[in-house]
Amino acid sequence: MRKLALVMTPMVFAASVAQASTTGSVGSAAVTKDKTQVEARFGYSEADDSSSQDERFRSRVQIDHGFTDFYAARVVLQQDKRKGNNYEHDSITIDNRFQFLDAETSGFDLGMRAGYQHKDGDKKPSAVTFGFFERIPVDAYEVRLNQLFAHDVGEEADDGLSAEARFQVTRAINDDHRLGLEGFHDFGNLNEQGGYSEQSHQIGPVAKGKLPVGNLKYEAGYRVGISEAAPDHNFKVFISRSF
Repeated sequence: MRKLALVMTPMVFAASVAQASTTGSVGSAAVTKDKTQVEARFGYSEADDSSSQDERFRSRVQIDHGFTDFYAARVVLQQDKRKGNNYEHDSITIDNRFQFLDAETSGFDLGMRAGYQHKDGDKKPSAVTFGFFERIPVDAYEVRLNQLFAHDVGEEADDGLSAEARFQVTRAINDDHRLGLEGFHDFGNLNEQGGYSEQSHQIGPVAKGKLPVGNLKYEAGYRVGISEAAPDHNFKVFISRSF
């Protein structure tokens, strides 16, 4: 598995990268005018007893609206429950999303996001974030690549840029469901690189599609940690609805 990660990480970094968590996704570049999406995300991780990721439950609620076919905005509220602590509000994030290319005319989607994440209370520092998003349809397959970056701001901020690469490859199994594989590769602060074992690398299966009720969509997955610093087990379930 470790060799697999070493092979795939350069591929993703060249076409994909910042804050991996169980409520993170491999995002799309798509922006649709007048489309509003509400989404709830839940994630759970297990790791070594001494790790802050052990028995950690995260949740996230977000609302996204497309103002034009080029620009959408998103508000994200995140919650966190660490082992031995209370379930608490973690942060609020404002994201601006831009789509530059569309697969129907260019063969692939290309977009960018820029935002600000404000951390609550003693959970500082806050961060400014930006990233690039690609979606490449190939017959029944879809390839998504993300390159994500973050820079601390405010109290307790560290110097340097954090970087993360994400990829997802899925195949349609029918009109309503897709199955595939995804990987999250968090390189941490680029000014303080300590090698592969000190980075967080995860990989695992993912399923996504439509639910038979309420015009709802789902995404569910499991990722195993393939580097020493990564949580051993990572689970996620997302539910969304568009209007």
